[in-house]
Amino acid sequence: MADADVLVPTAAESSAIGGGGEISRKQHLMNTFESYRSEIDTDNERREKLIILSRSITQLSKKLIFHLHRNATSLIPTQKEKCLREGRMKEREIWTNFKKIRDELKSIGSTEEAREGYWRWNRQVSPGLEEYIEGLSFLYYLENQSLVPLQEVQKTLSDEDGEPLVIVTPEDYILGMSDLTGELMRFATNALSTGDHNTPLEVCDFVRTVKAHFDGIPPHMLYKLSKKQEETTRSLEKIEKVCYALRLRLIEFADKPEVLAMMAKRALEDVAEKEKEGPPRED
Repeated sequence: MADADVLVPTAAESSAIGGGGEISRKQHLMNTFESYRSEIDTDNERREKLIILSRSITQLSKKLIFHLHRNATSLIPTQKEKCLREGRMKEREIWTNFKKIRDELKSIGSTEEAREGYWRWNRQVSPGLEEYIEGLSFLYYLENQSLVPLQEVQKTLSDEDGEPLVIVTPEDYILGMSDLTGELMRFATNALSTGDHNTPLEVCDFVRTVKAHFDGIPPHMLYKLSKKQEETTRSLEKIEKVCYALRLRLIEFADKPEVLAMMAKRALEDVAEKEKEGPPRED
């Protein structure tokens, strides 16, 4: 065999061929591409696992939001407290999936390699993370009537030793918060249907403040936010229309709760009808 066709094998290749001193160029290339194929297959498997975990987080977060909507507007304090306790339990169930994500990334190697892997597969994880932040922020609002801080979100997504399961970036936080406004719009209308006249007004002020702060973020810094802000604007308009009608009816029928309830129901039906029709078309 010509010298050009003979290569000195690596340690792994020497072991594979039983300690022989030489390996052909063809065998060397086959071993090299076999190594590439194994690495790509491992990456694809890890990517699929992260996508499945992210989808699971998204589904569980939606279930948390639906659970909160069912009982958050209850006029019975004990029932509302039970709803929030169960909501926290559901949030902890979602937390276990983030722990699985951390464990999957740790299987890559060292802590530094796991951190690099998180940024590499961030696009697979971020959809579930944003949905989780939306659910967590809705739960936090019902508990505290305020916006959950970024530090609190990161603390919630840390283990018992304070080590983050995933890294919550300001972008993830803002996009999750922007989705919250749609849930607050539904919460406000649901509250009004139970005869609660204060909650819609409080929610309206809160959503207006959140939108004003997010409007100050330039589109080129967070391009995804501009689309979400359009939805936030529509949600705020719906809340404002309900609150406007509520203010007028409170003045007219403050001493007639049955008439006030009927007017509130009519205002909700008008909003629902306009929502079905969609935004007005531009000529």
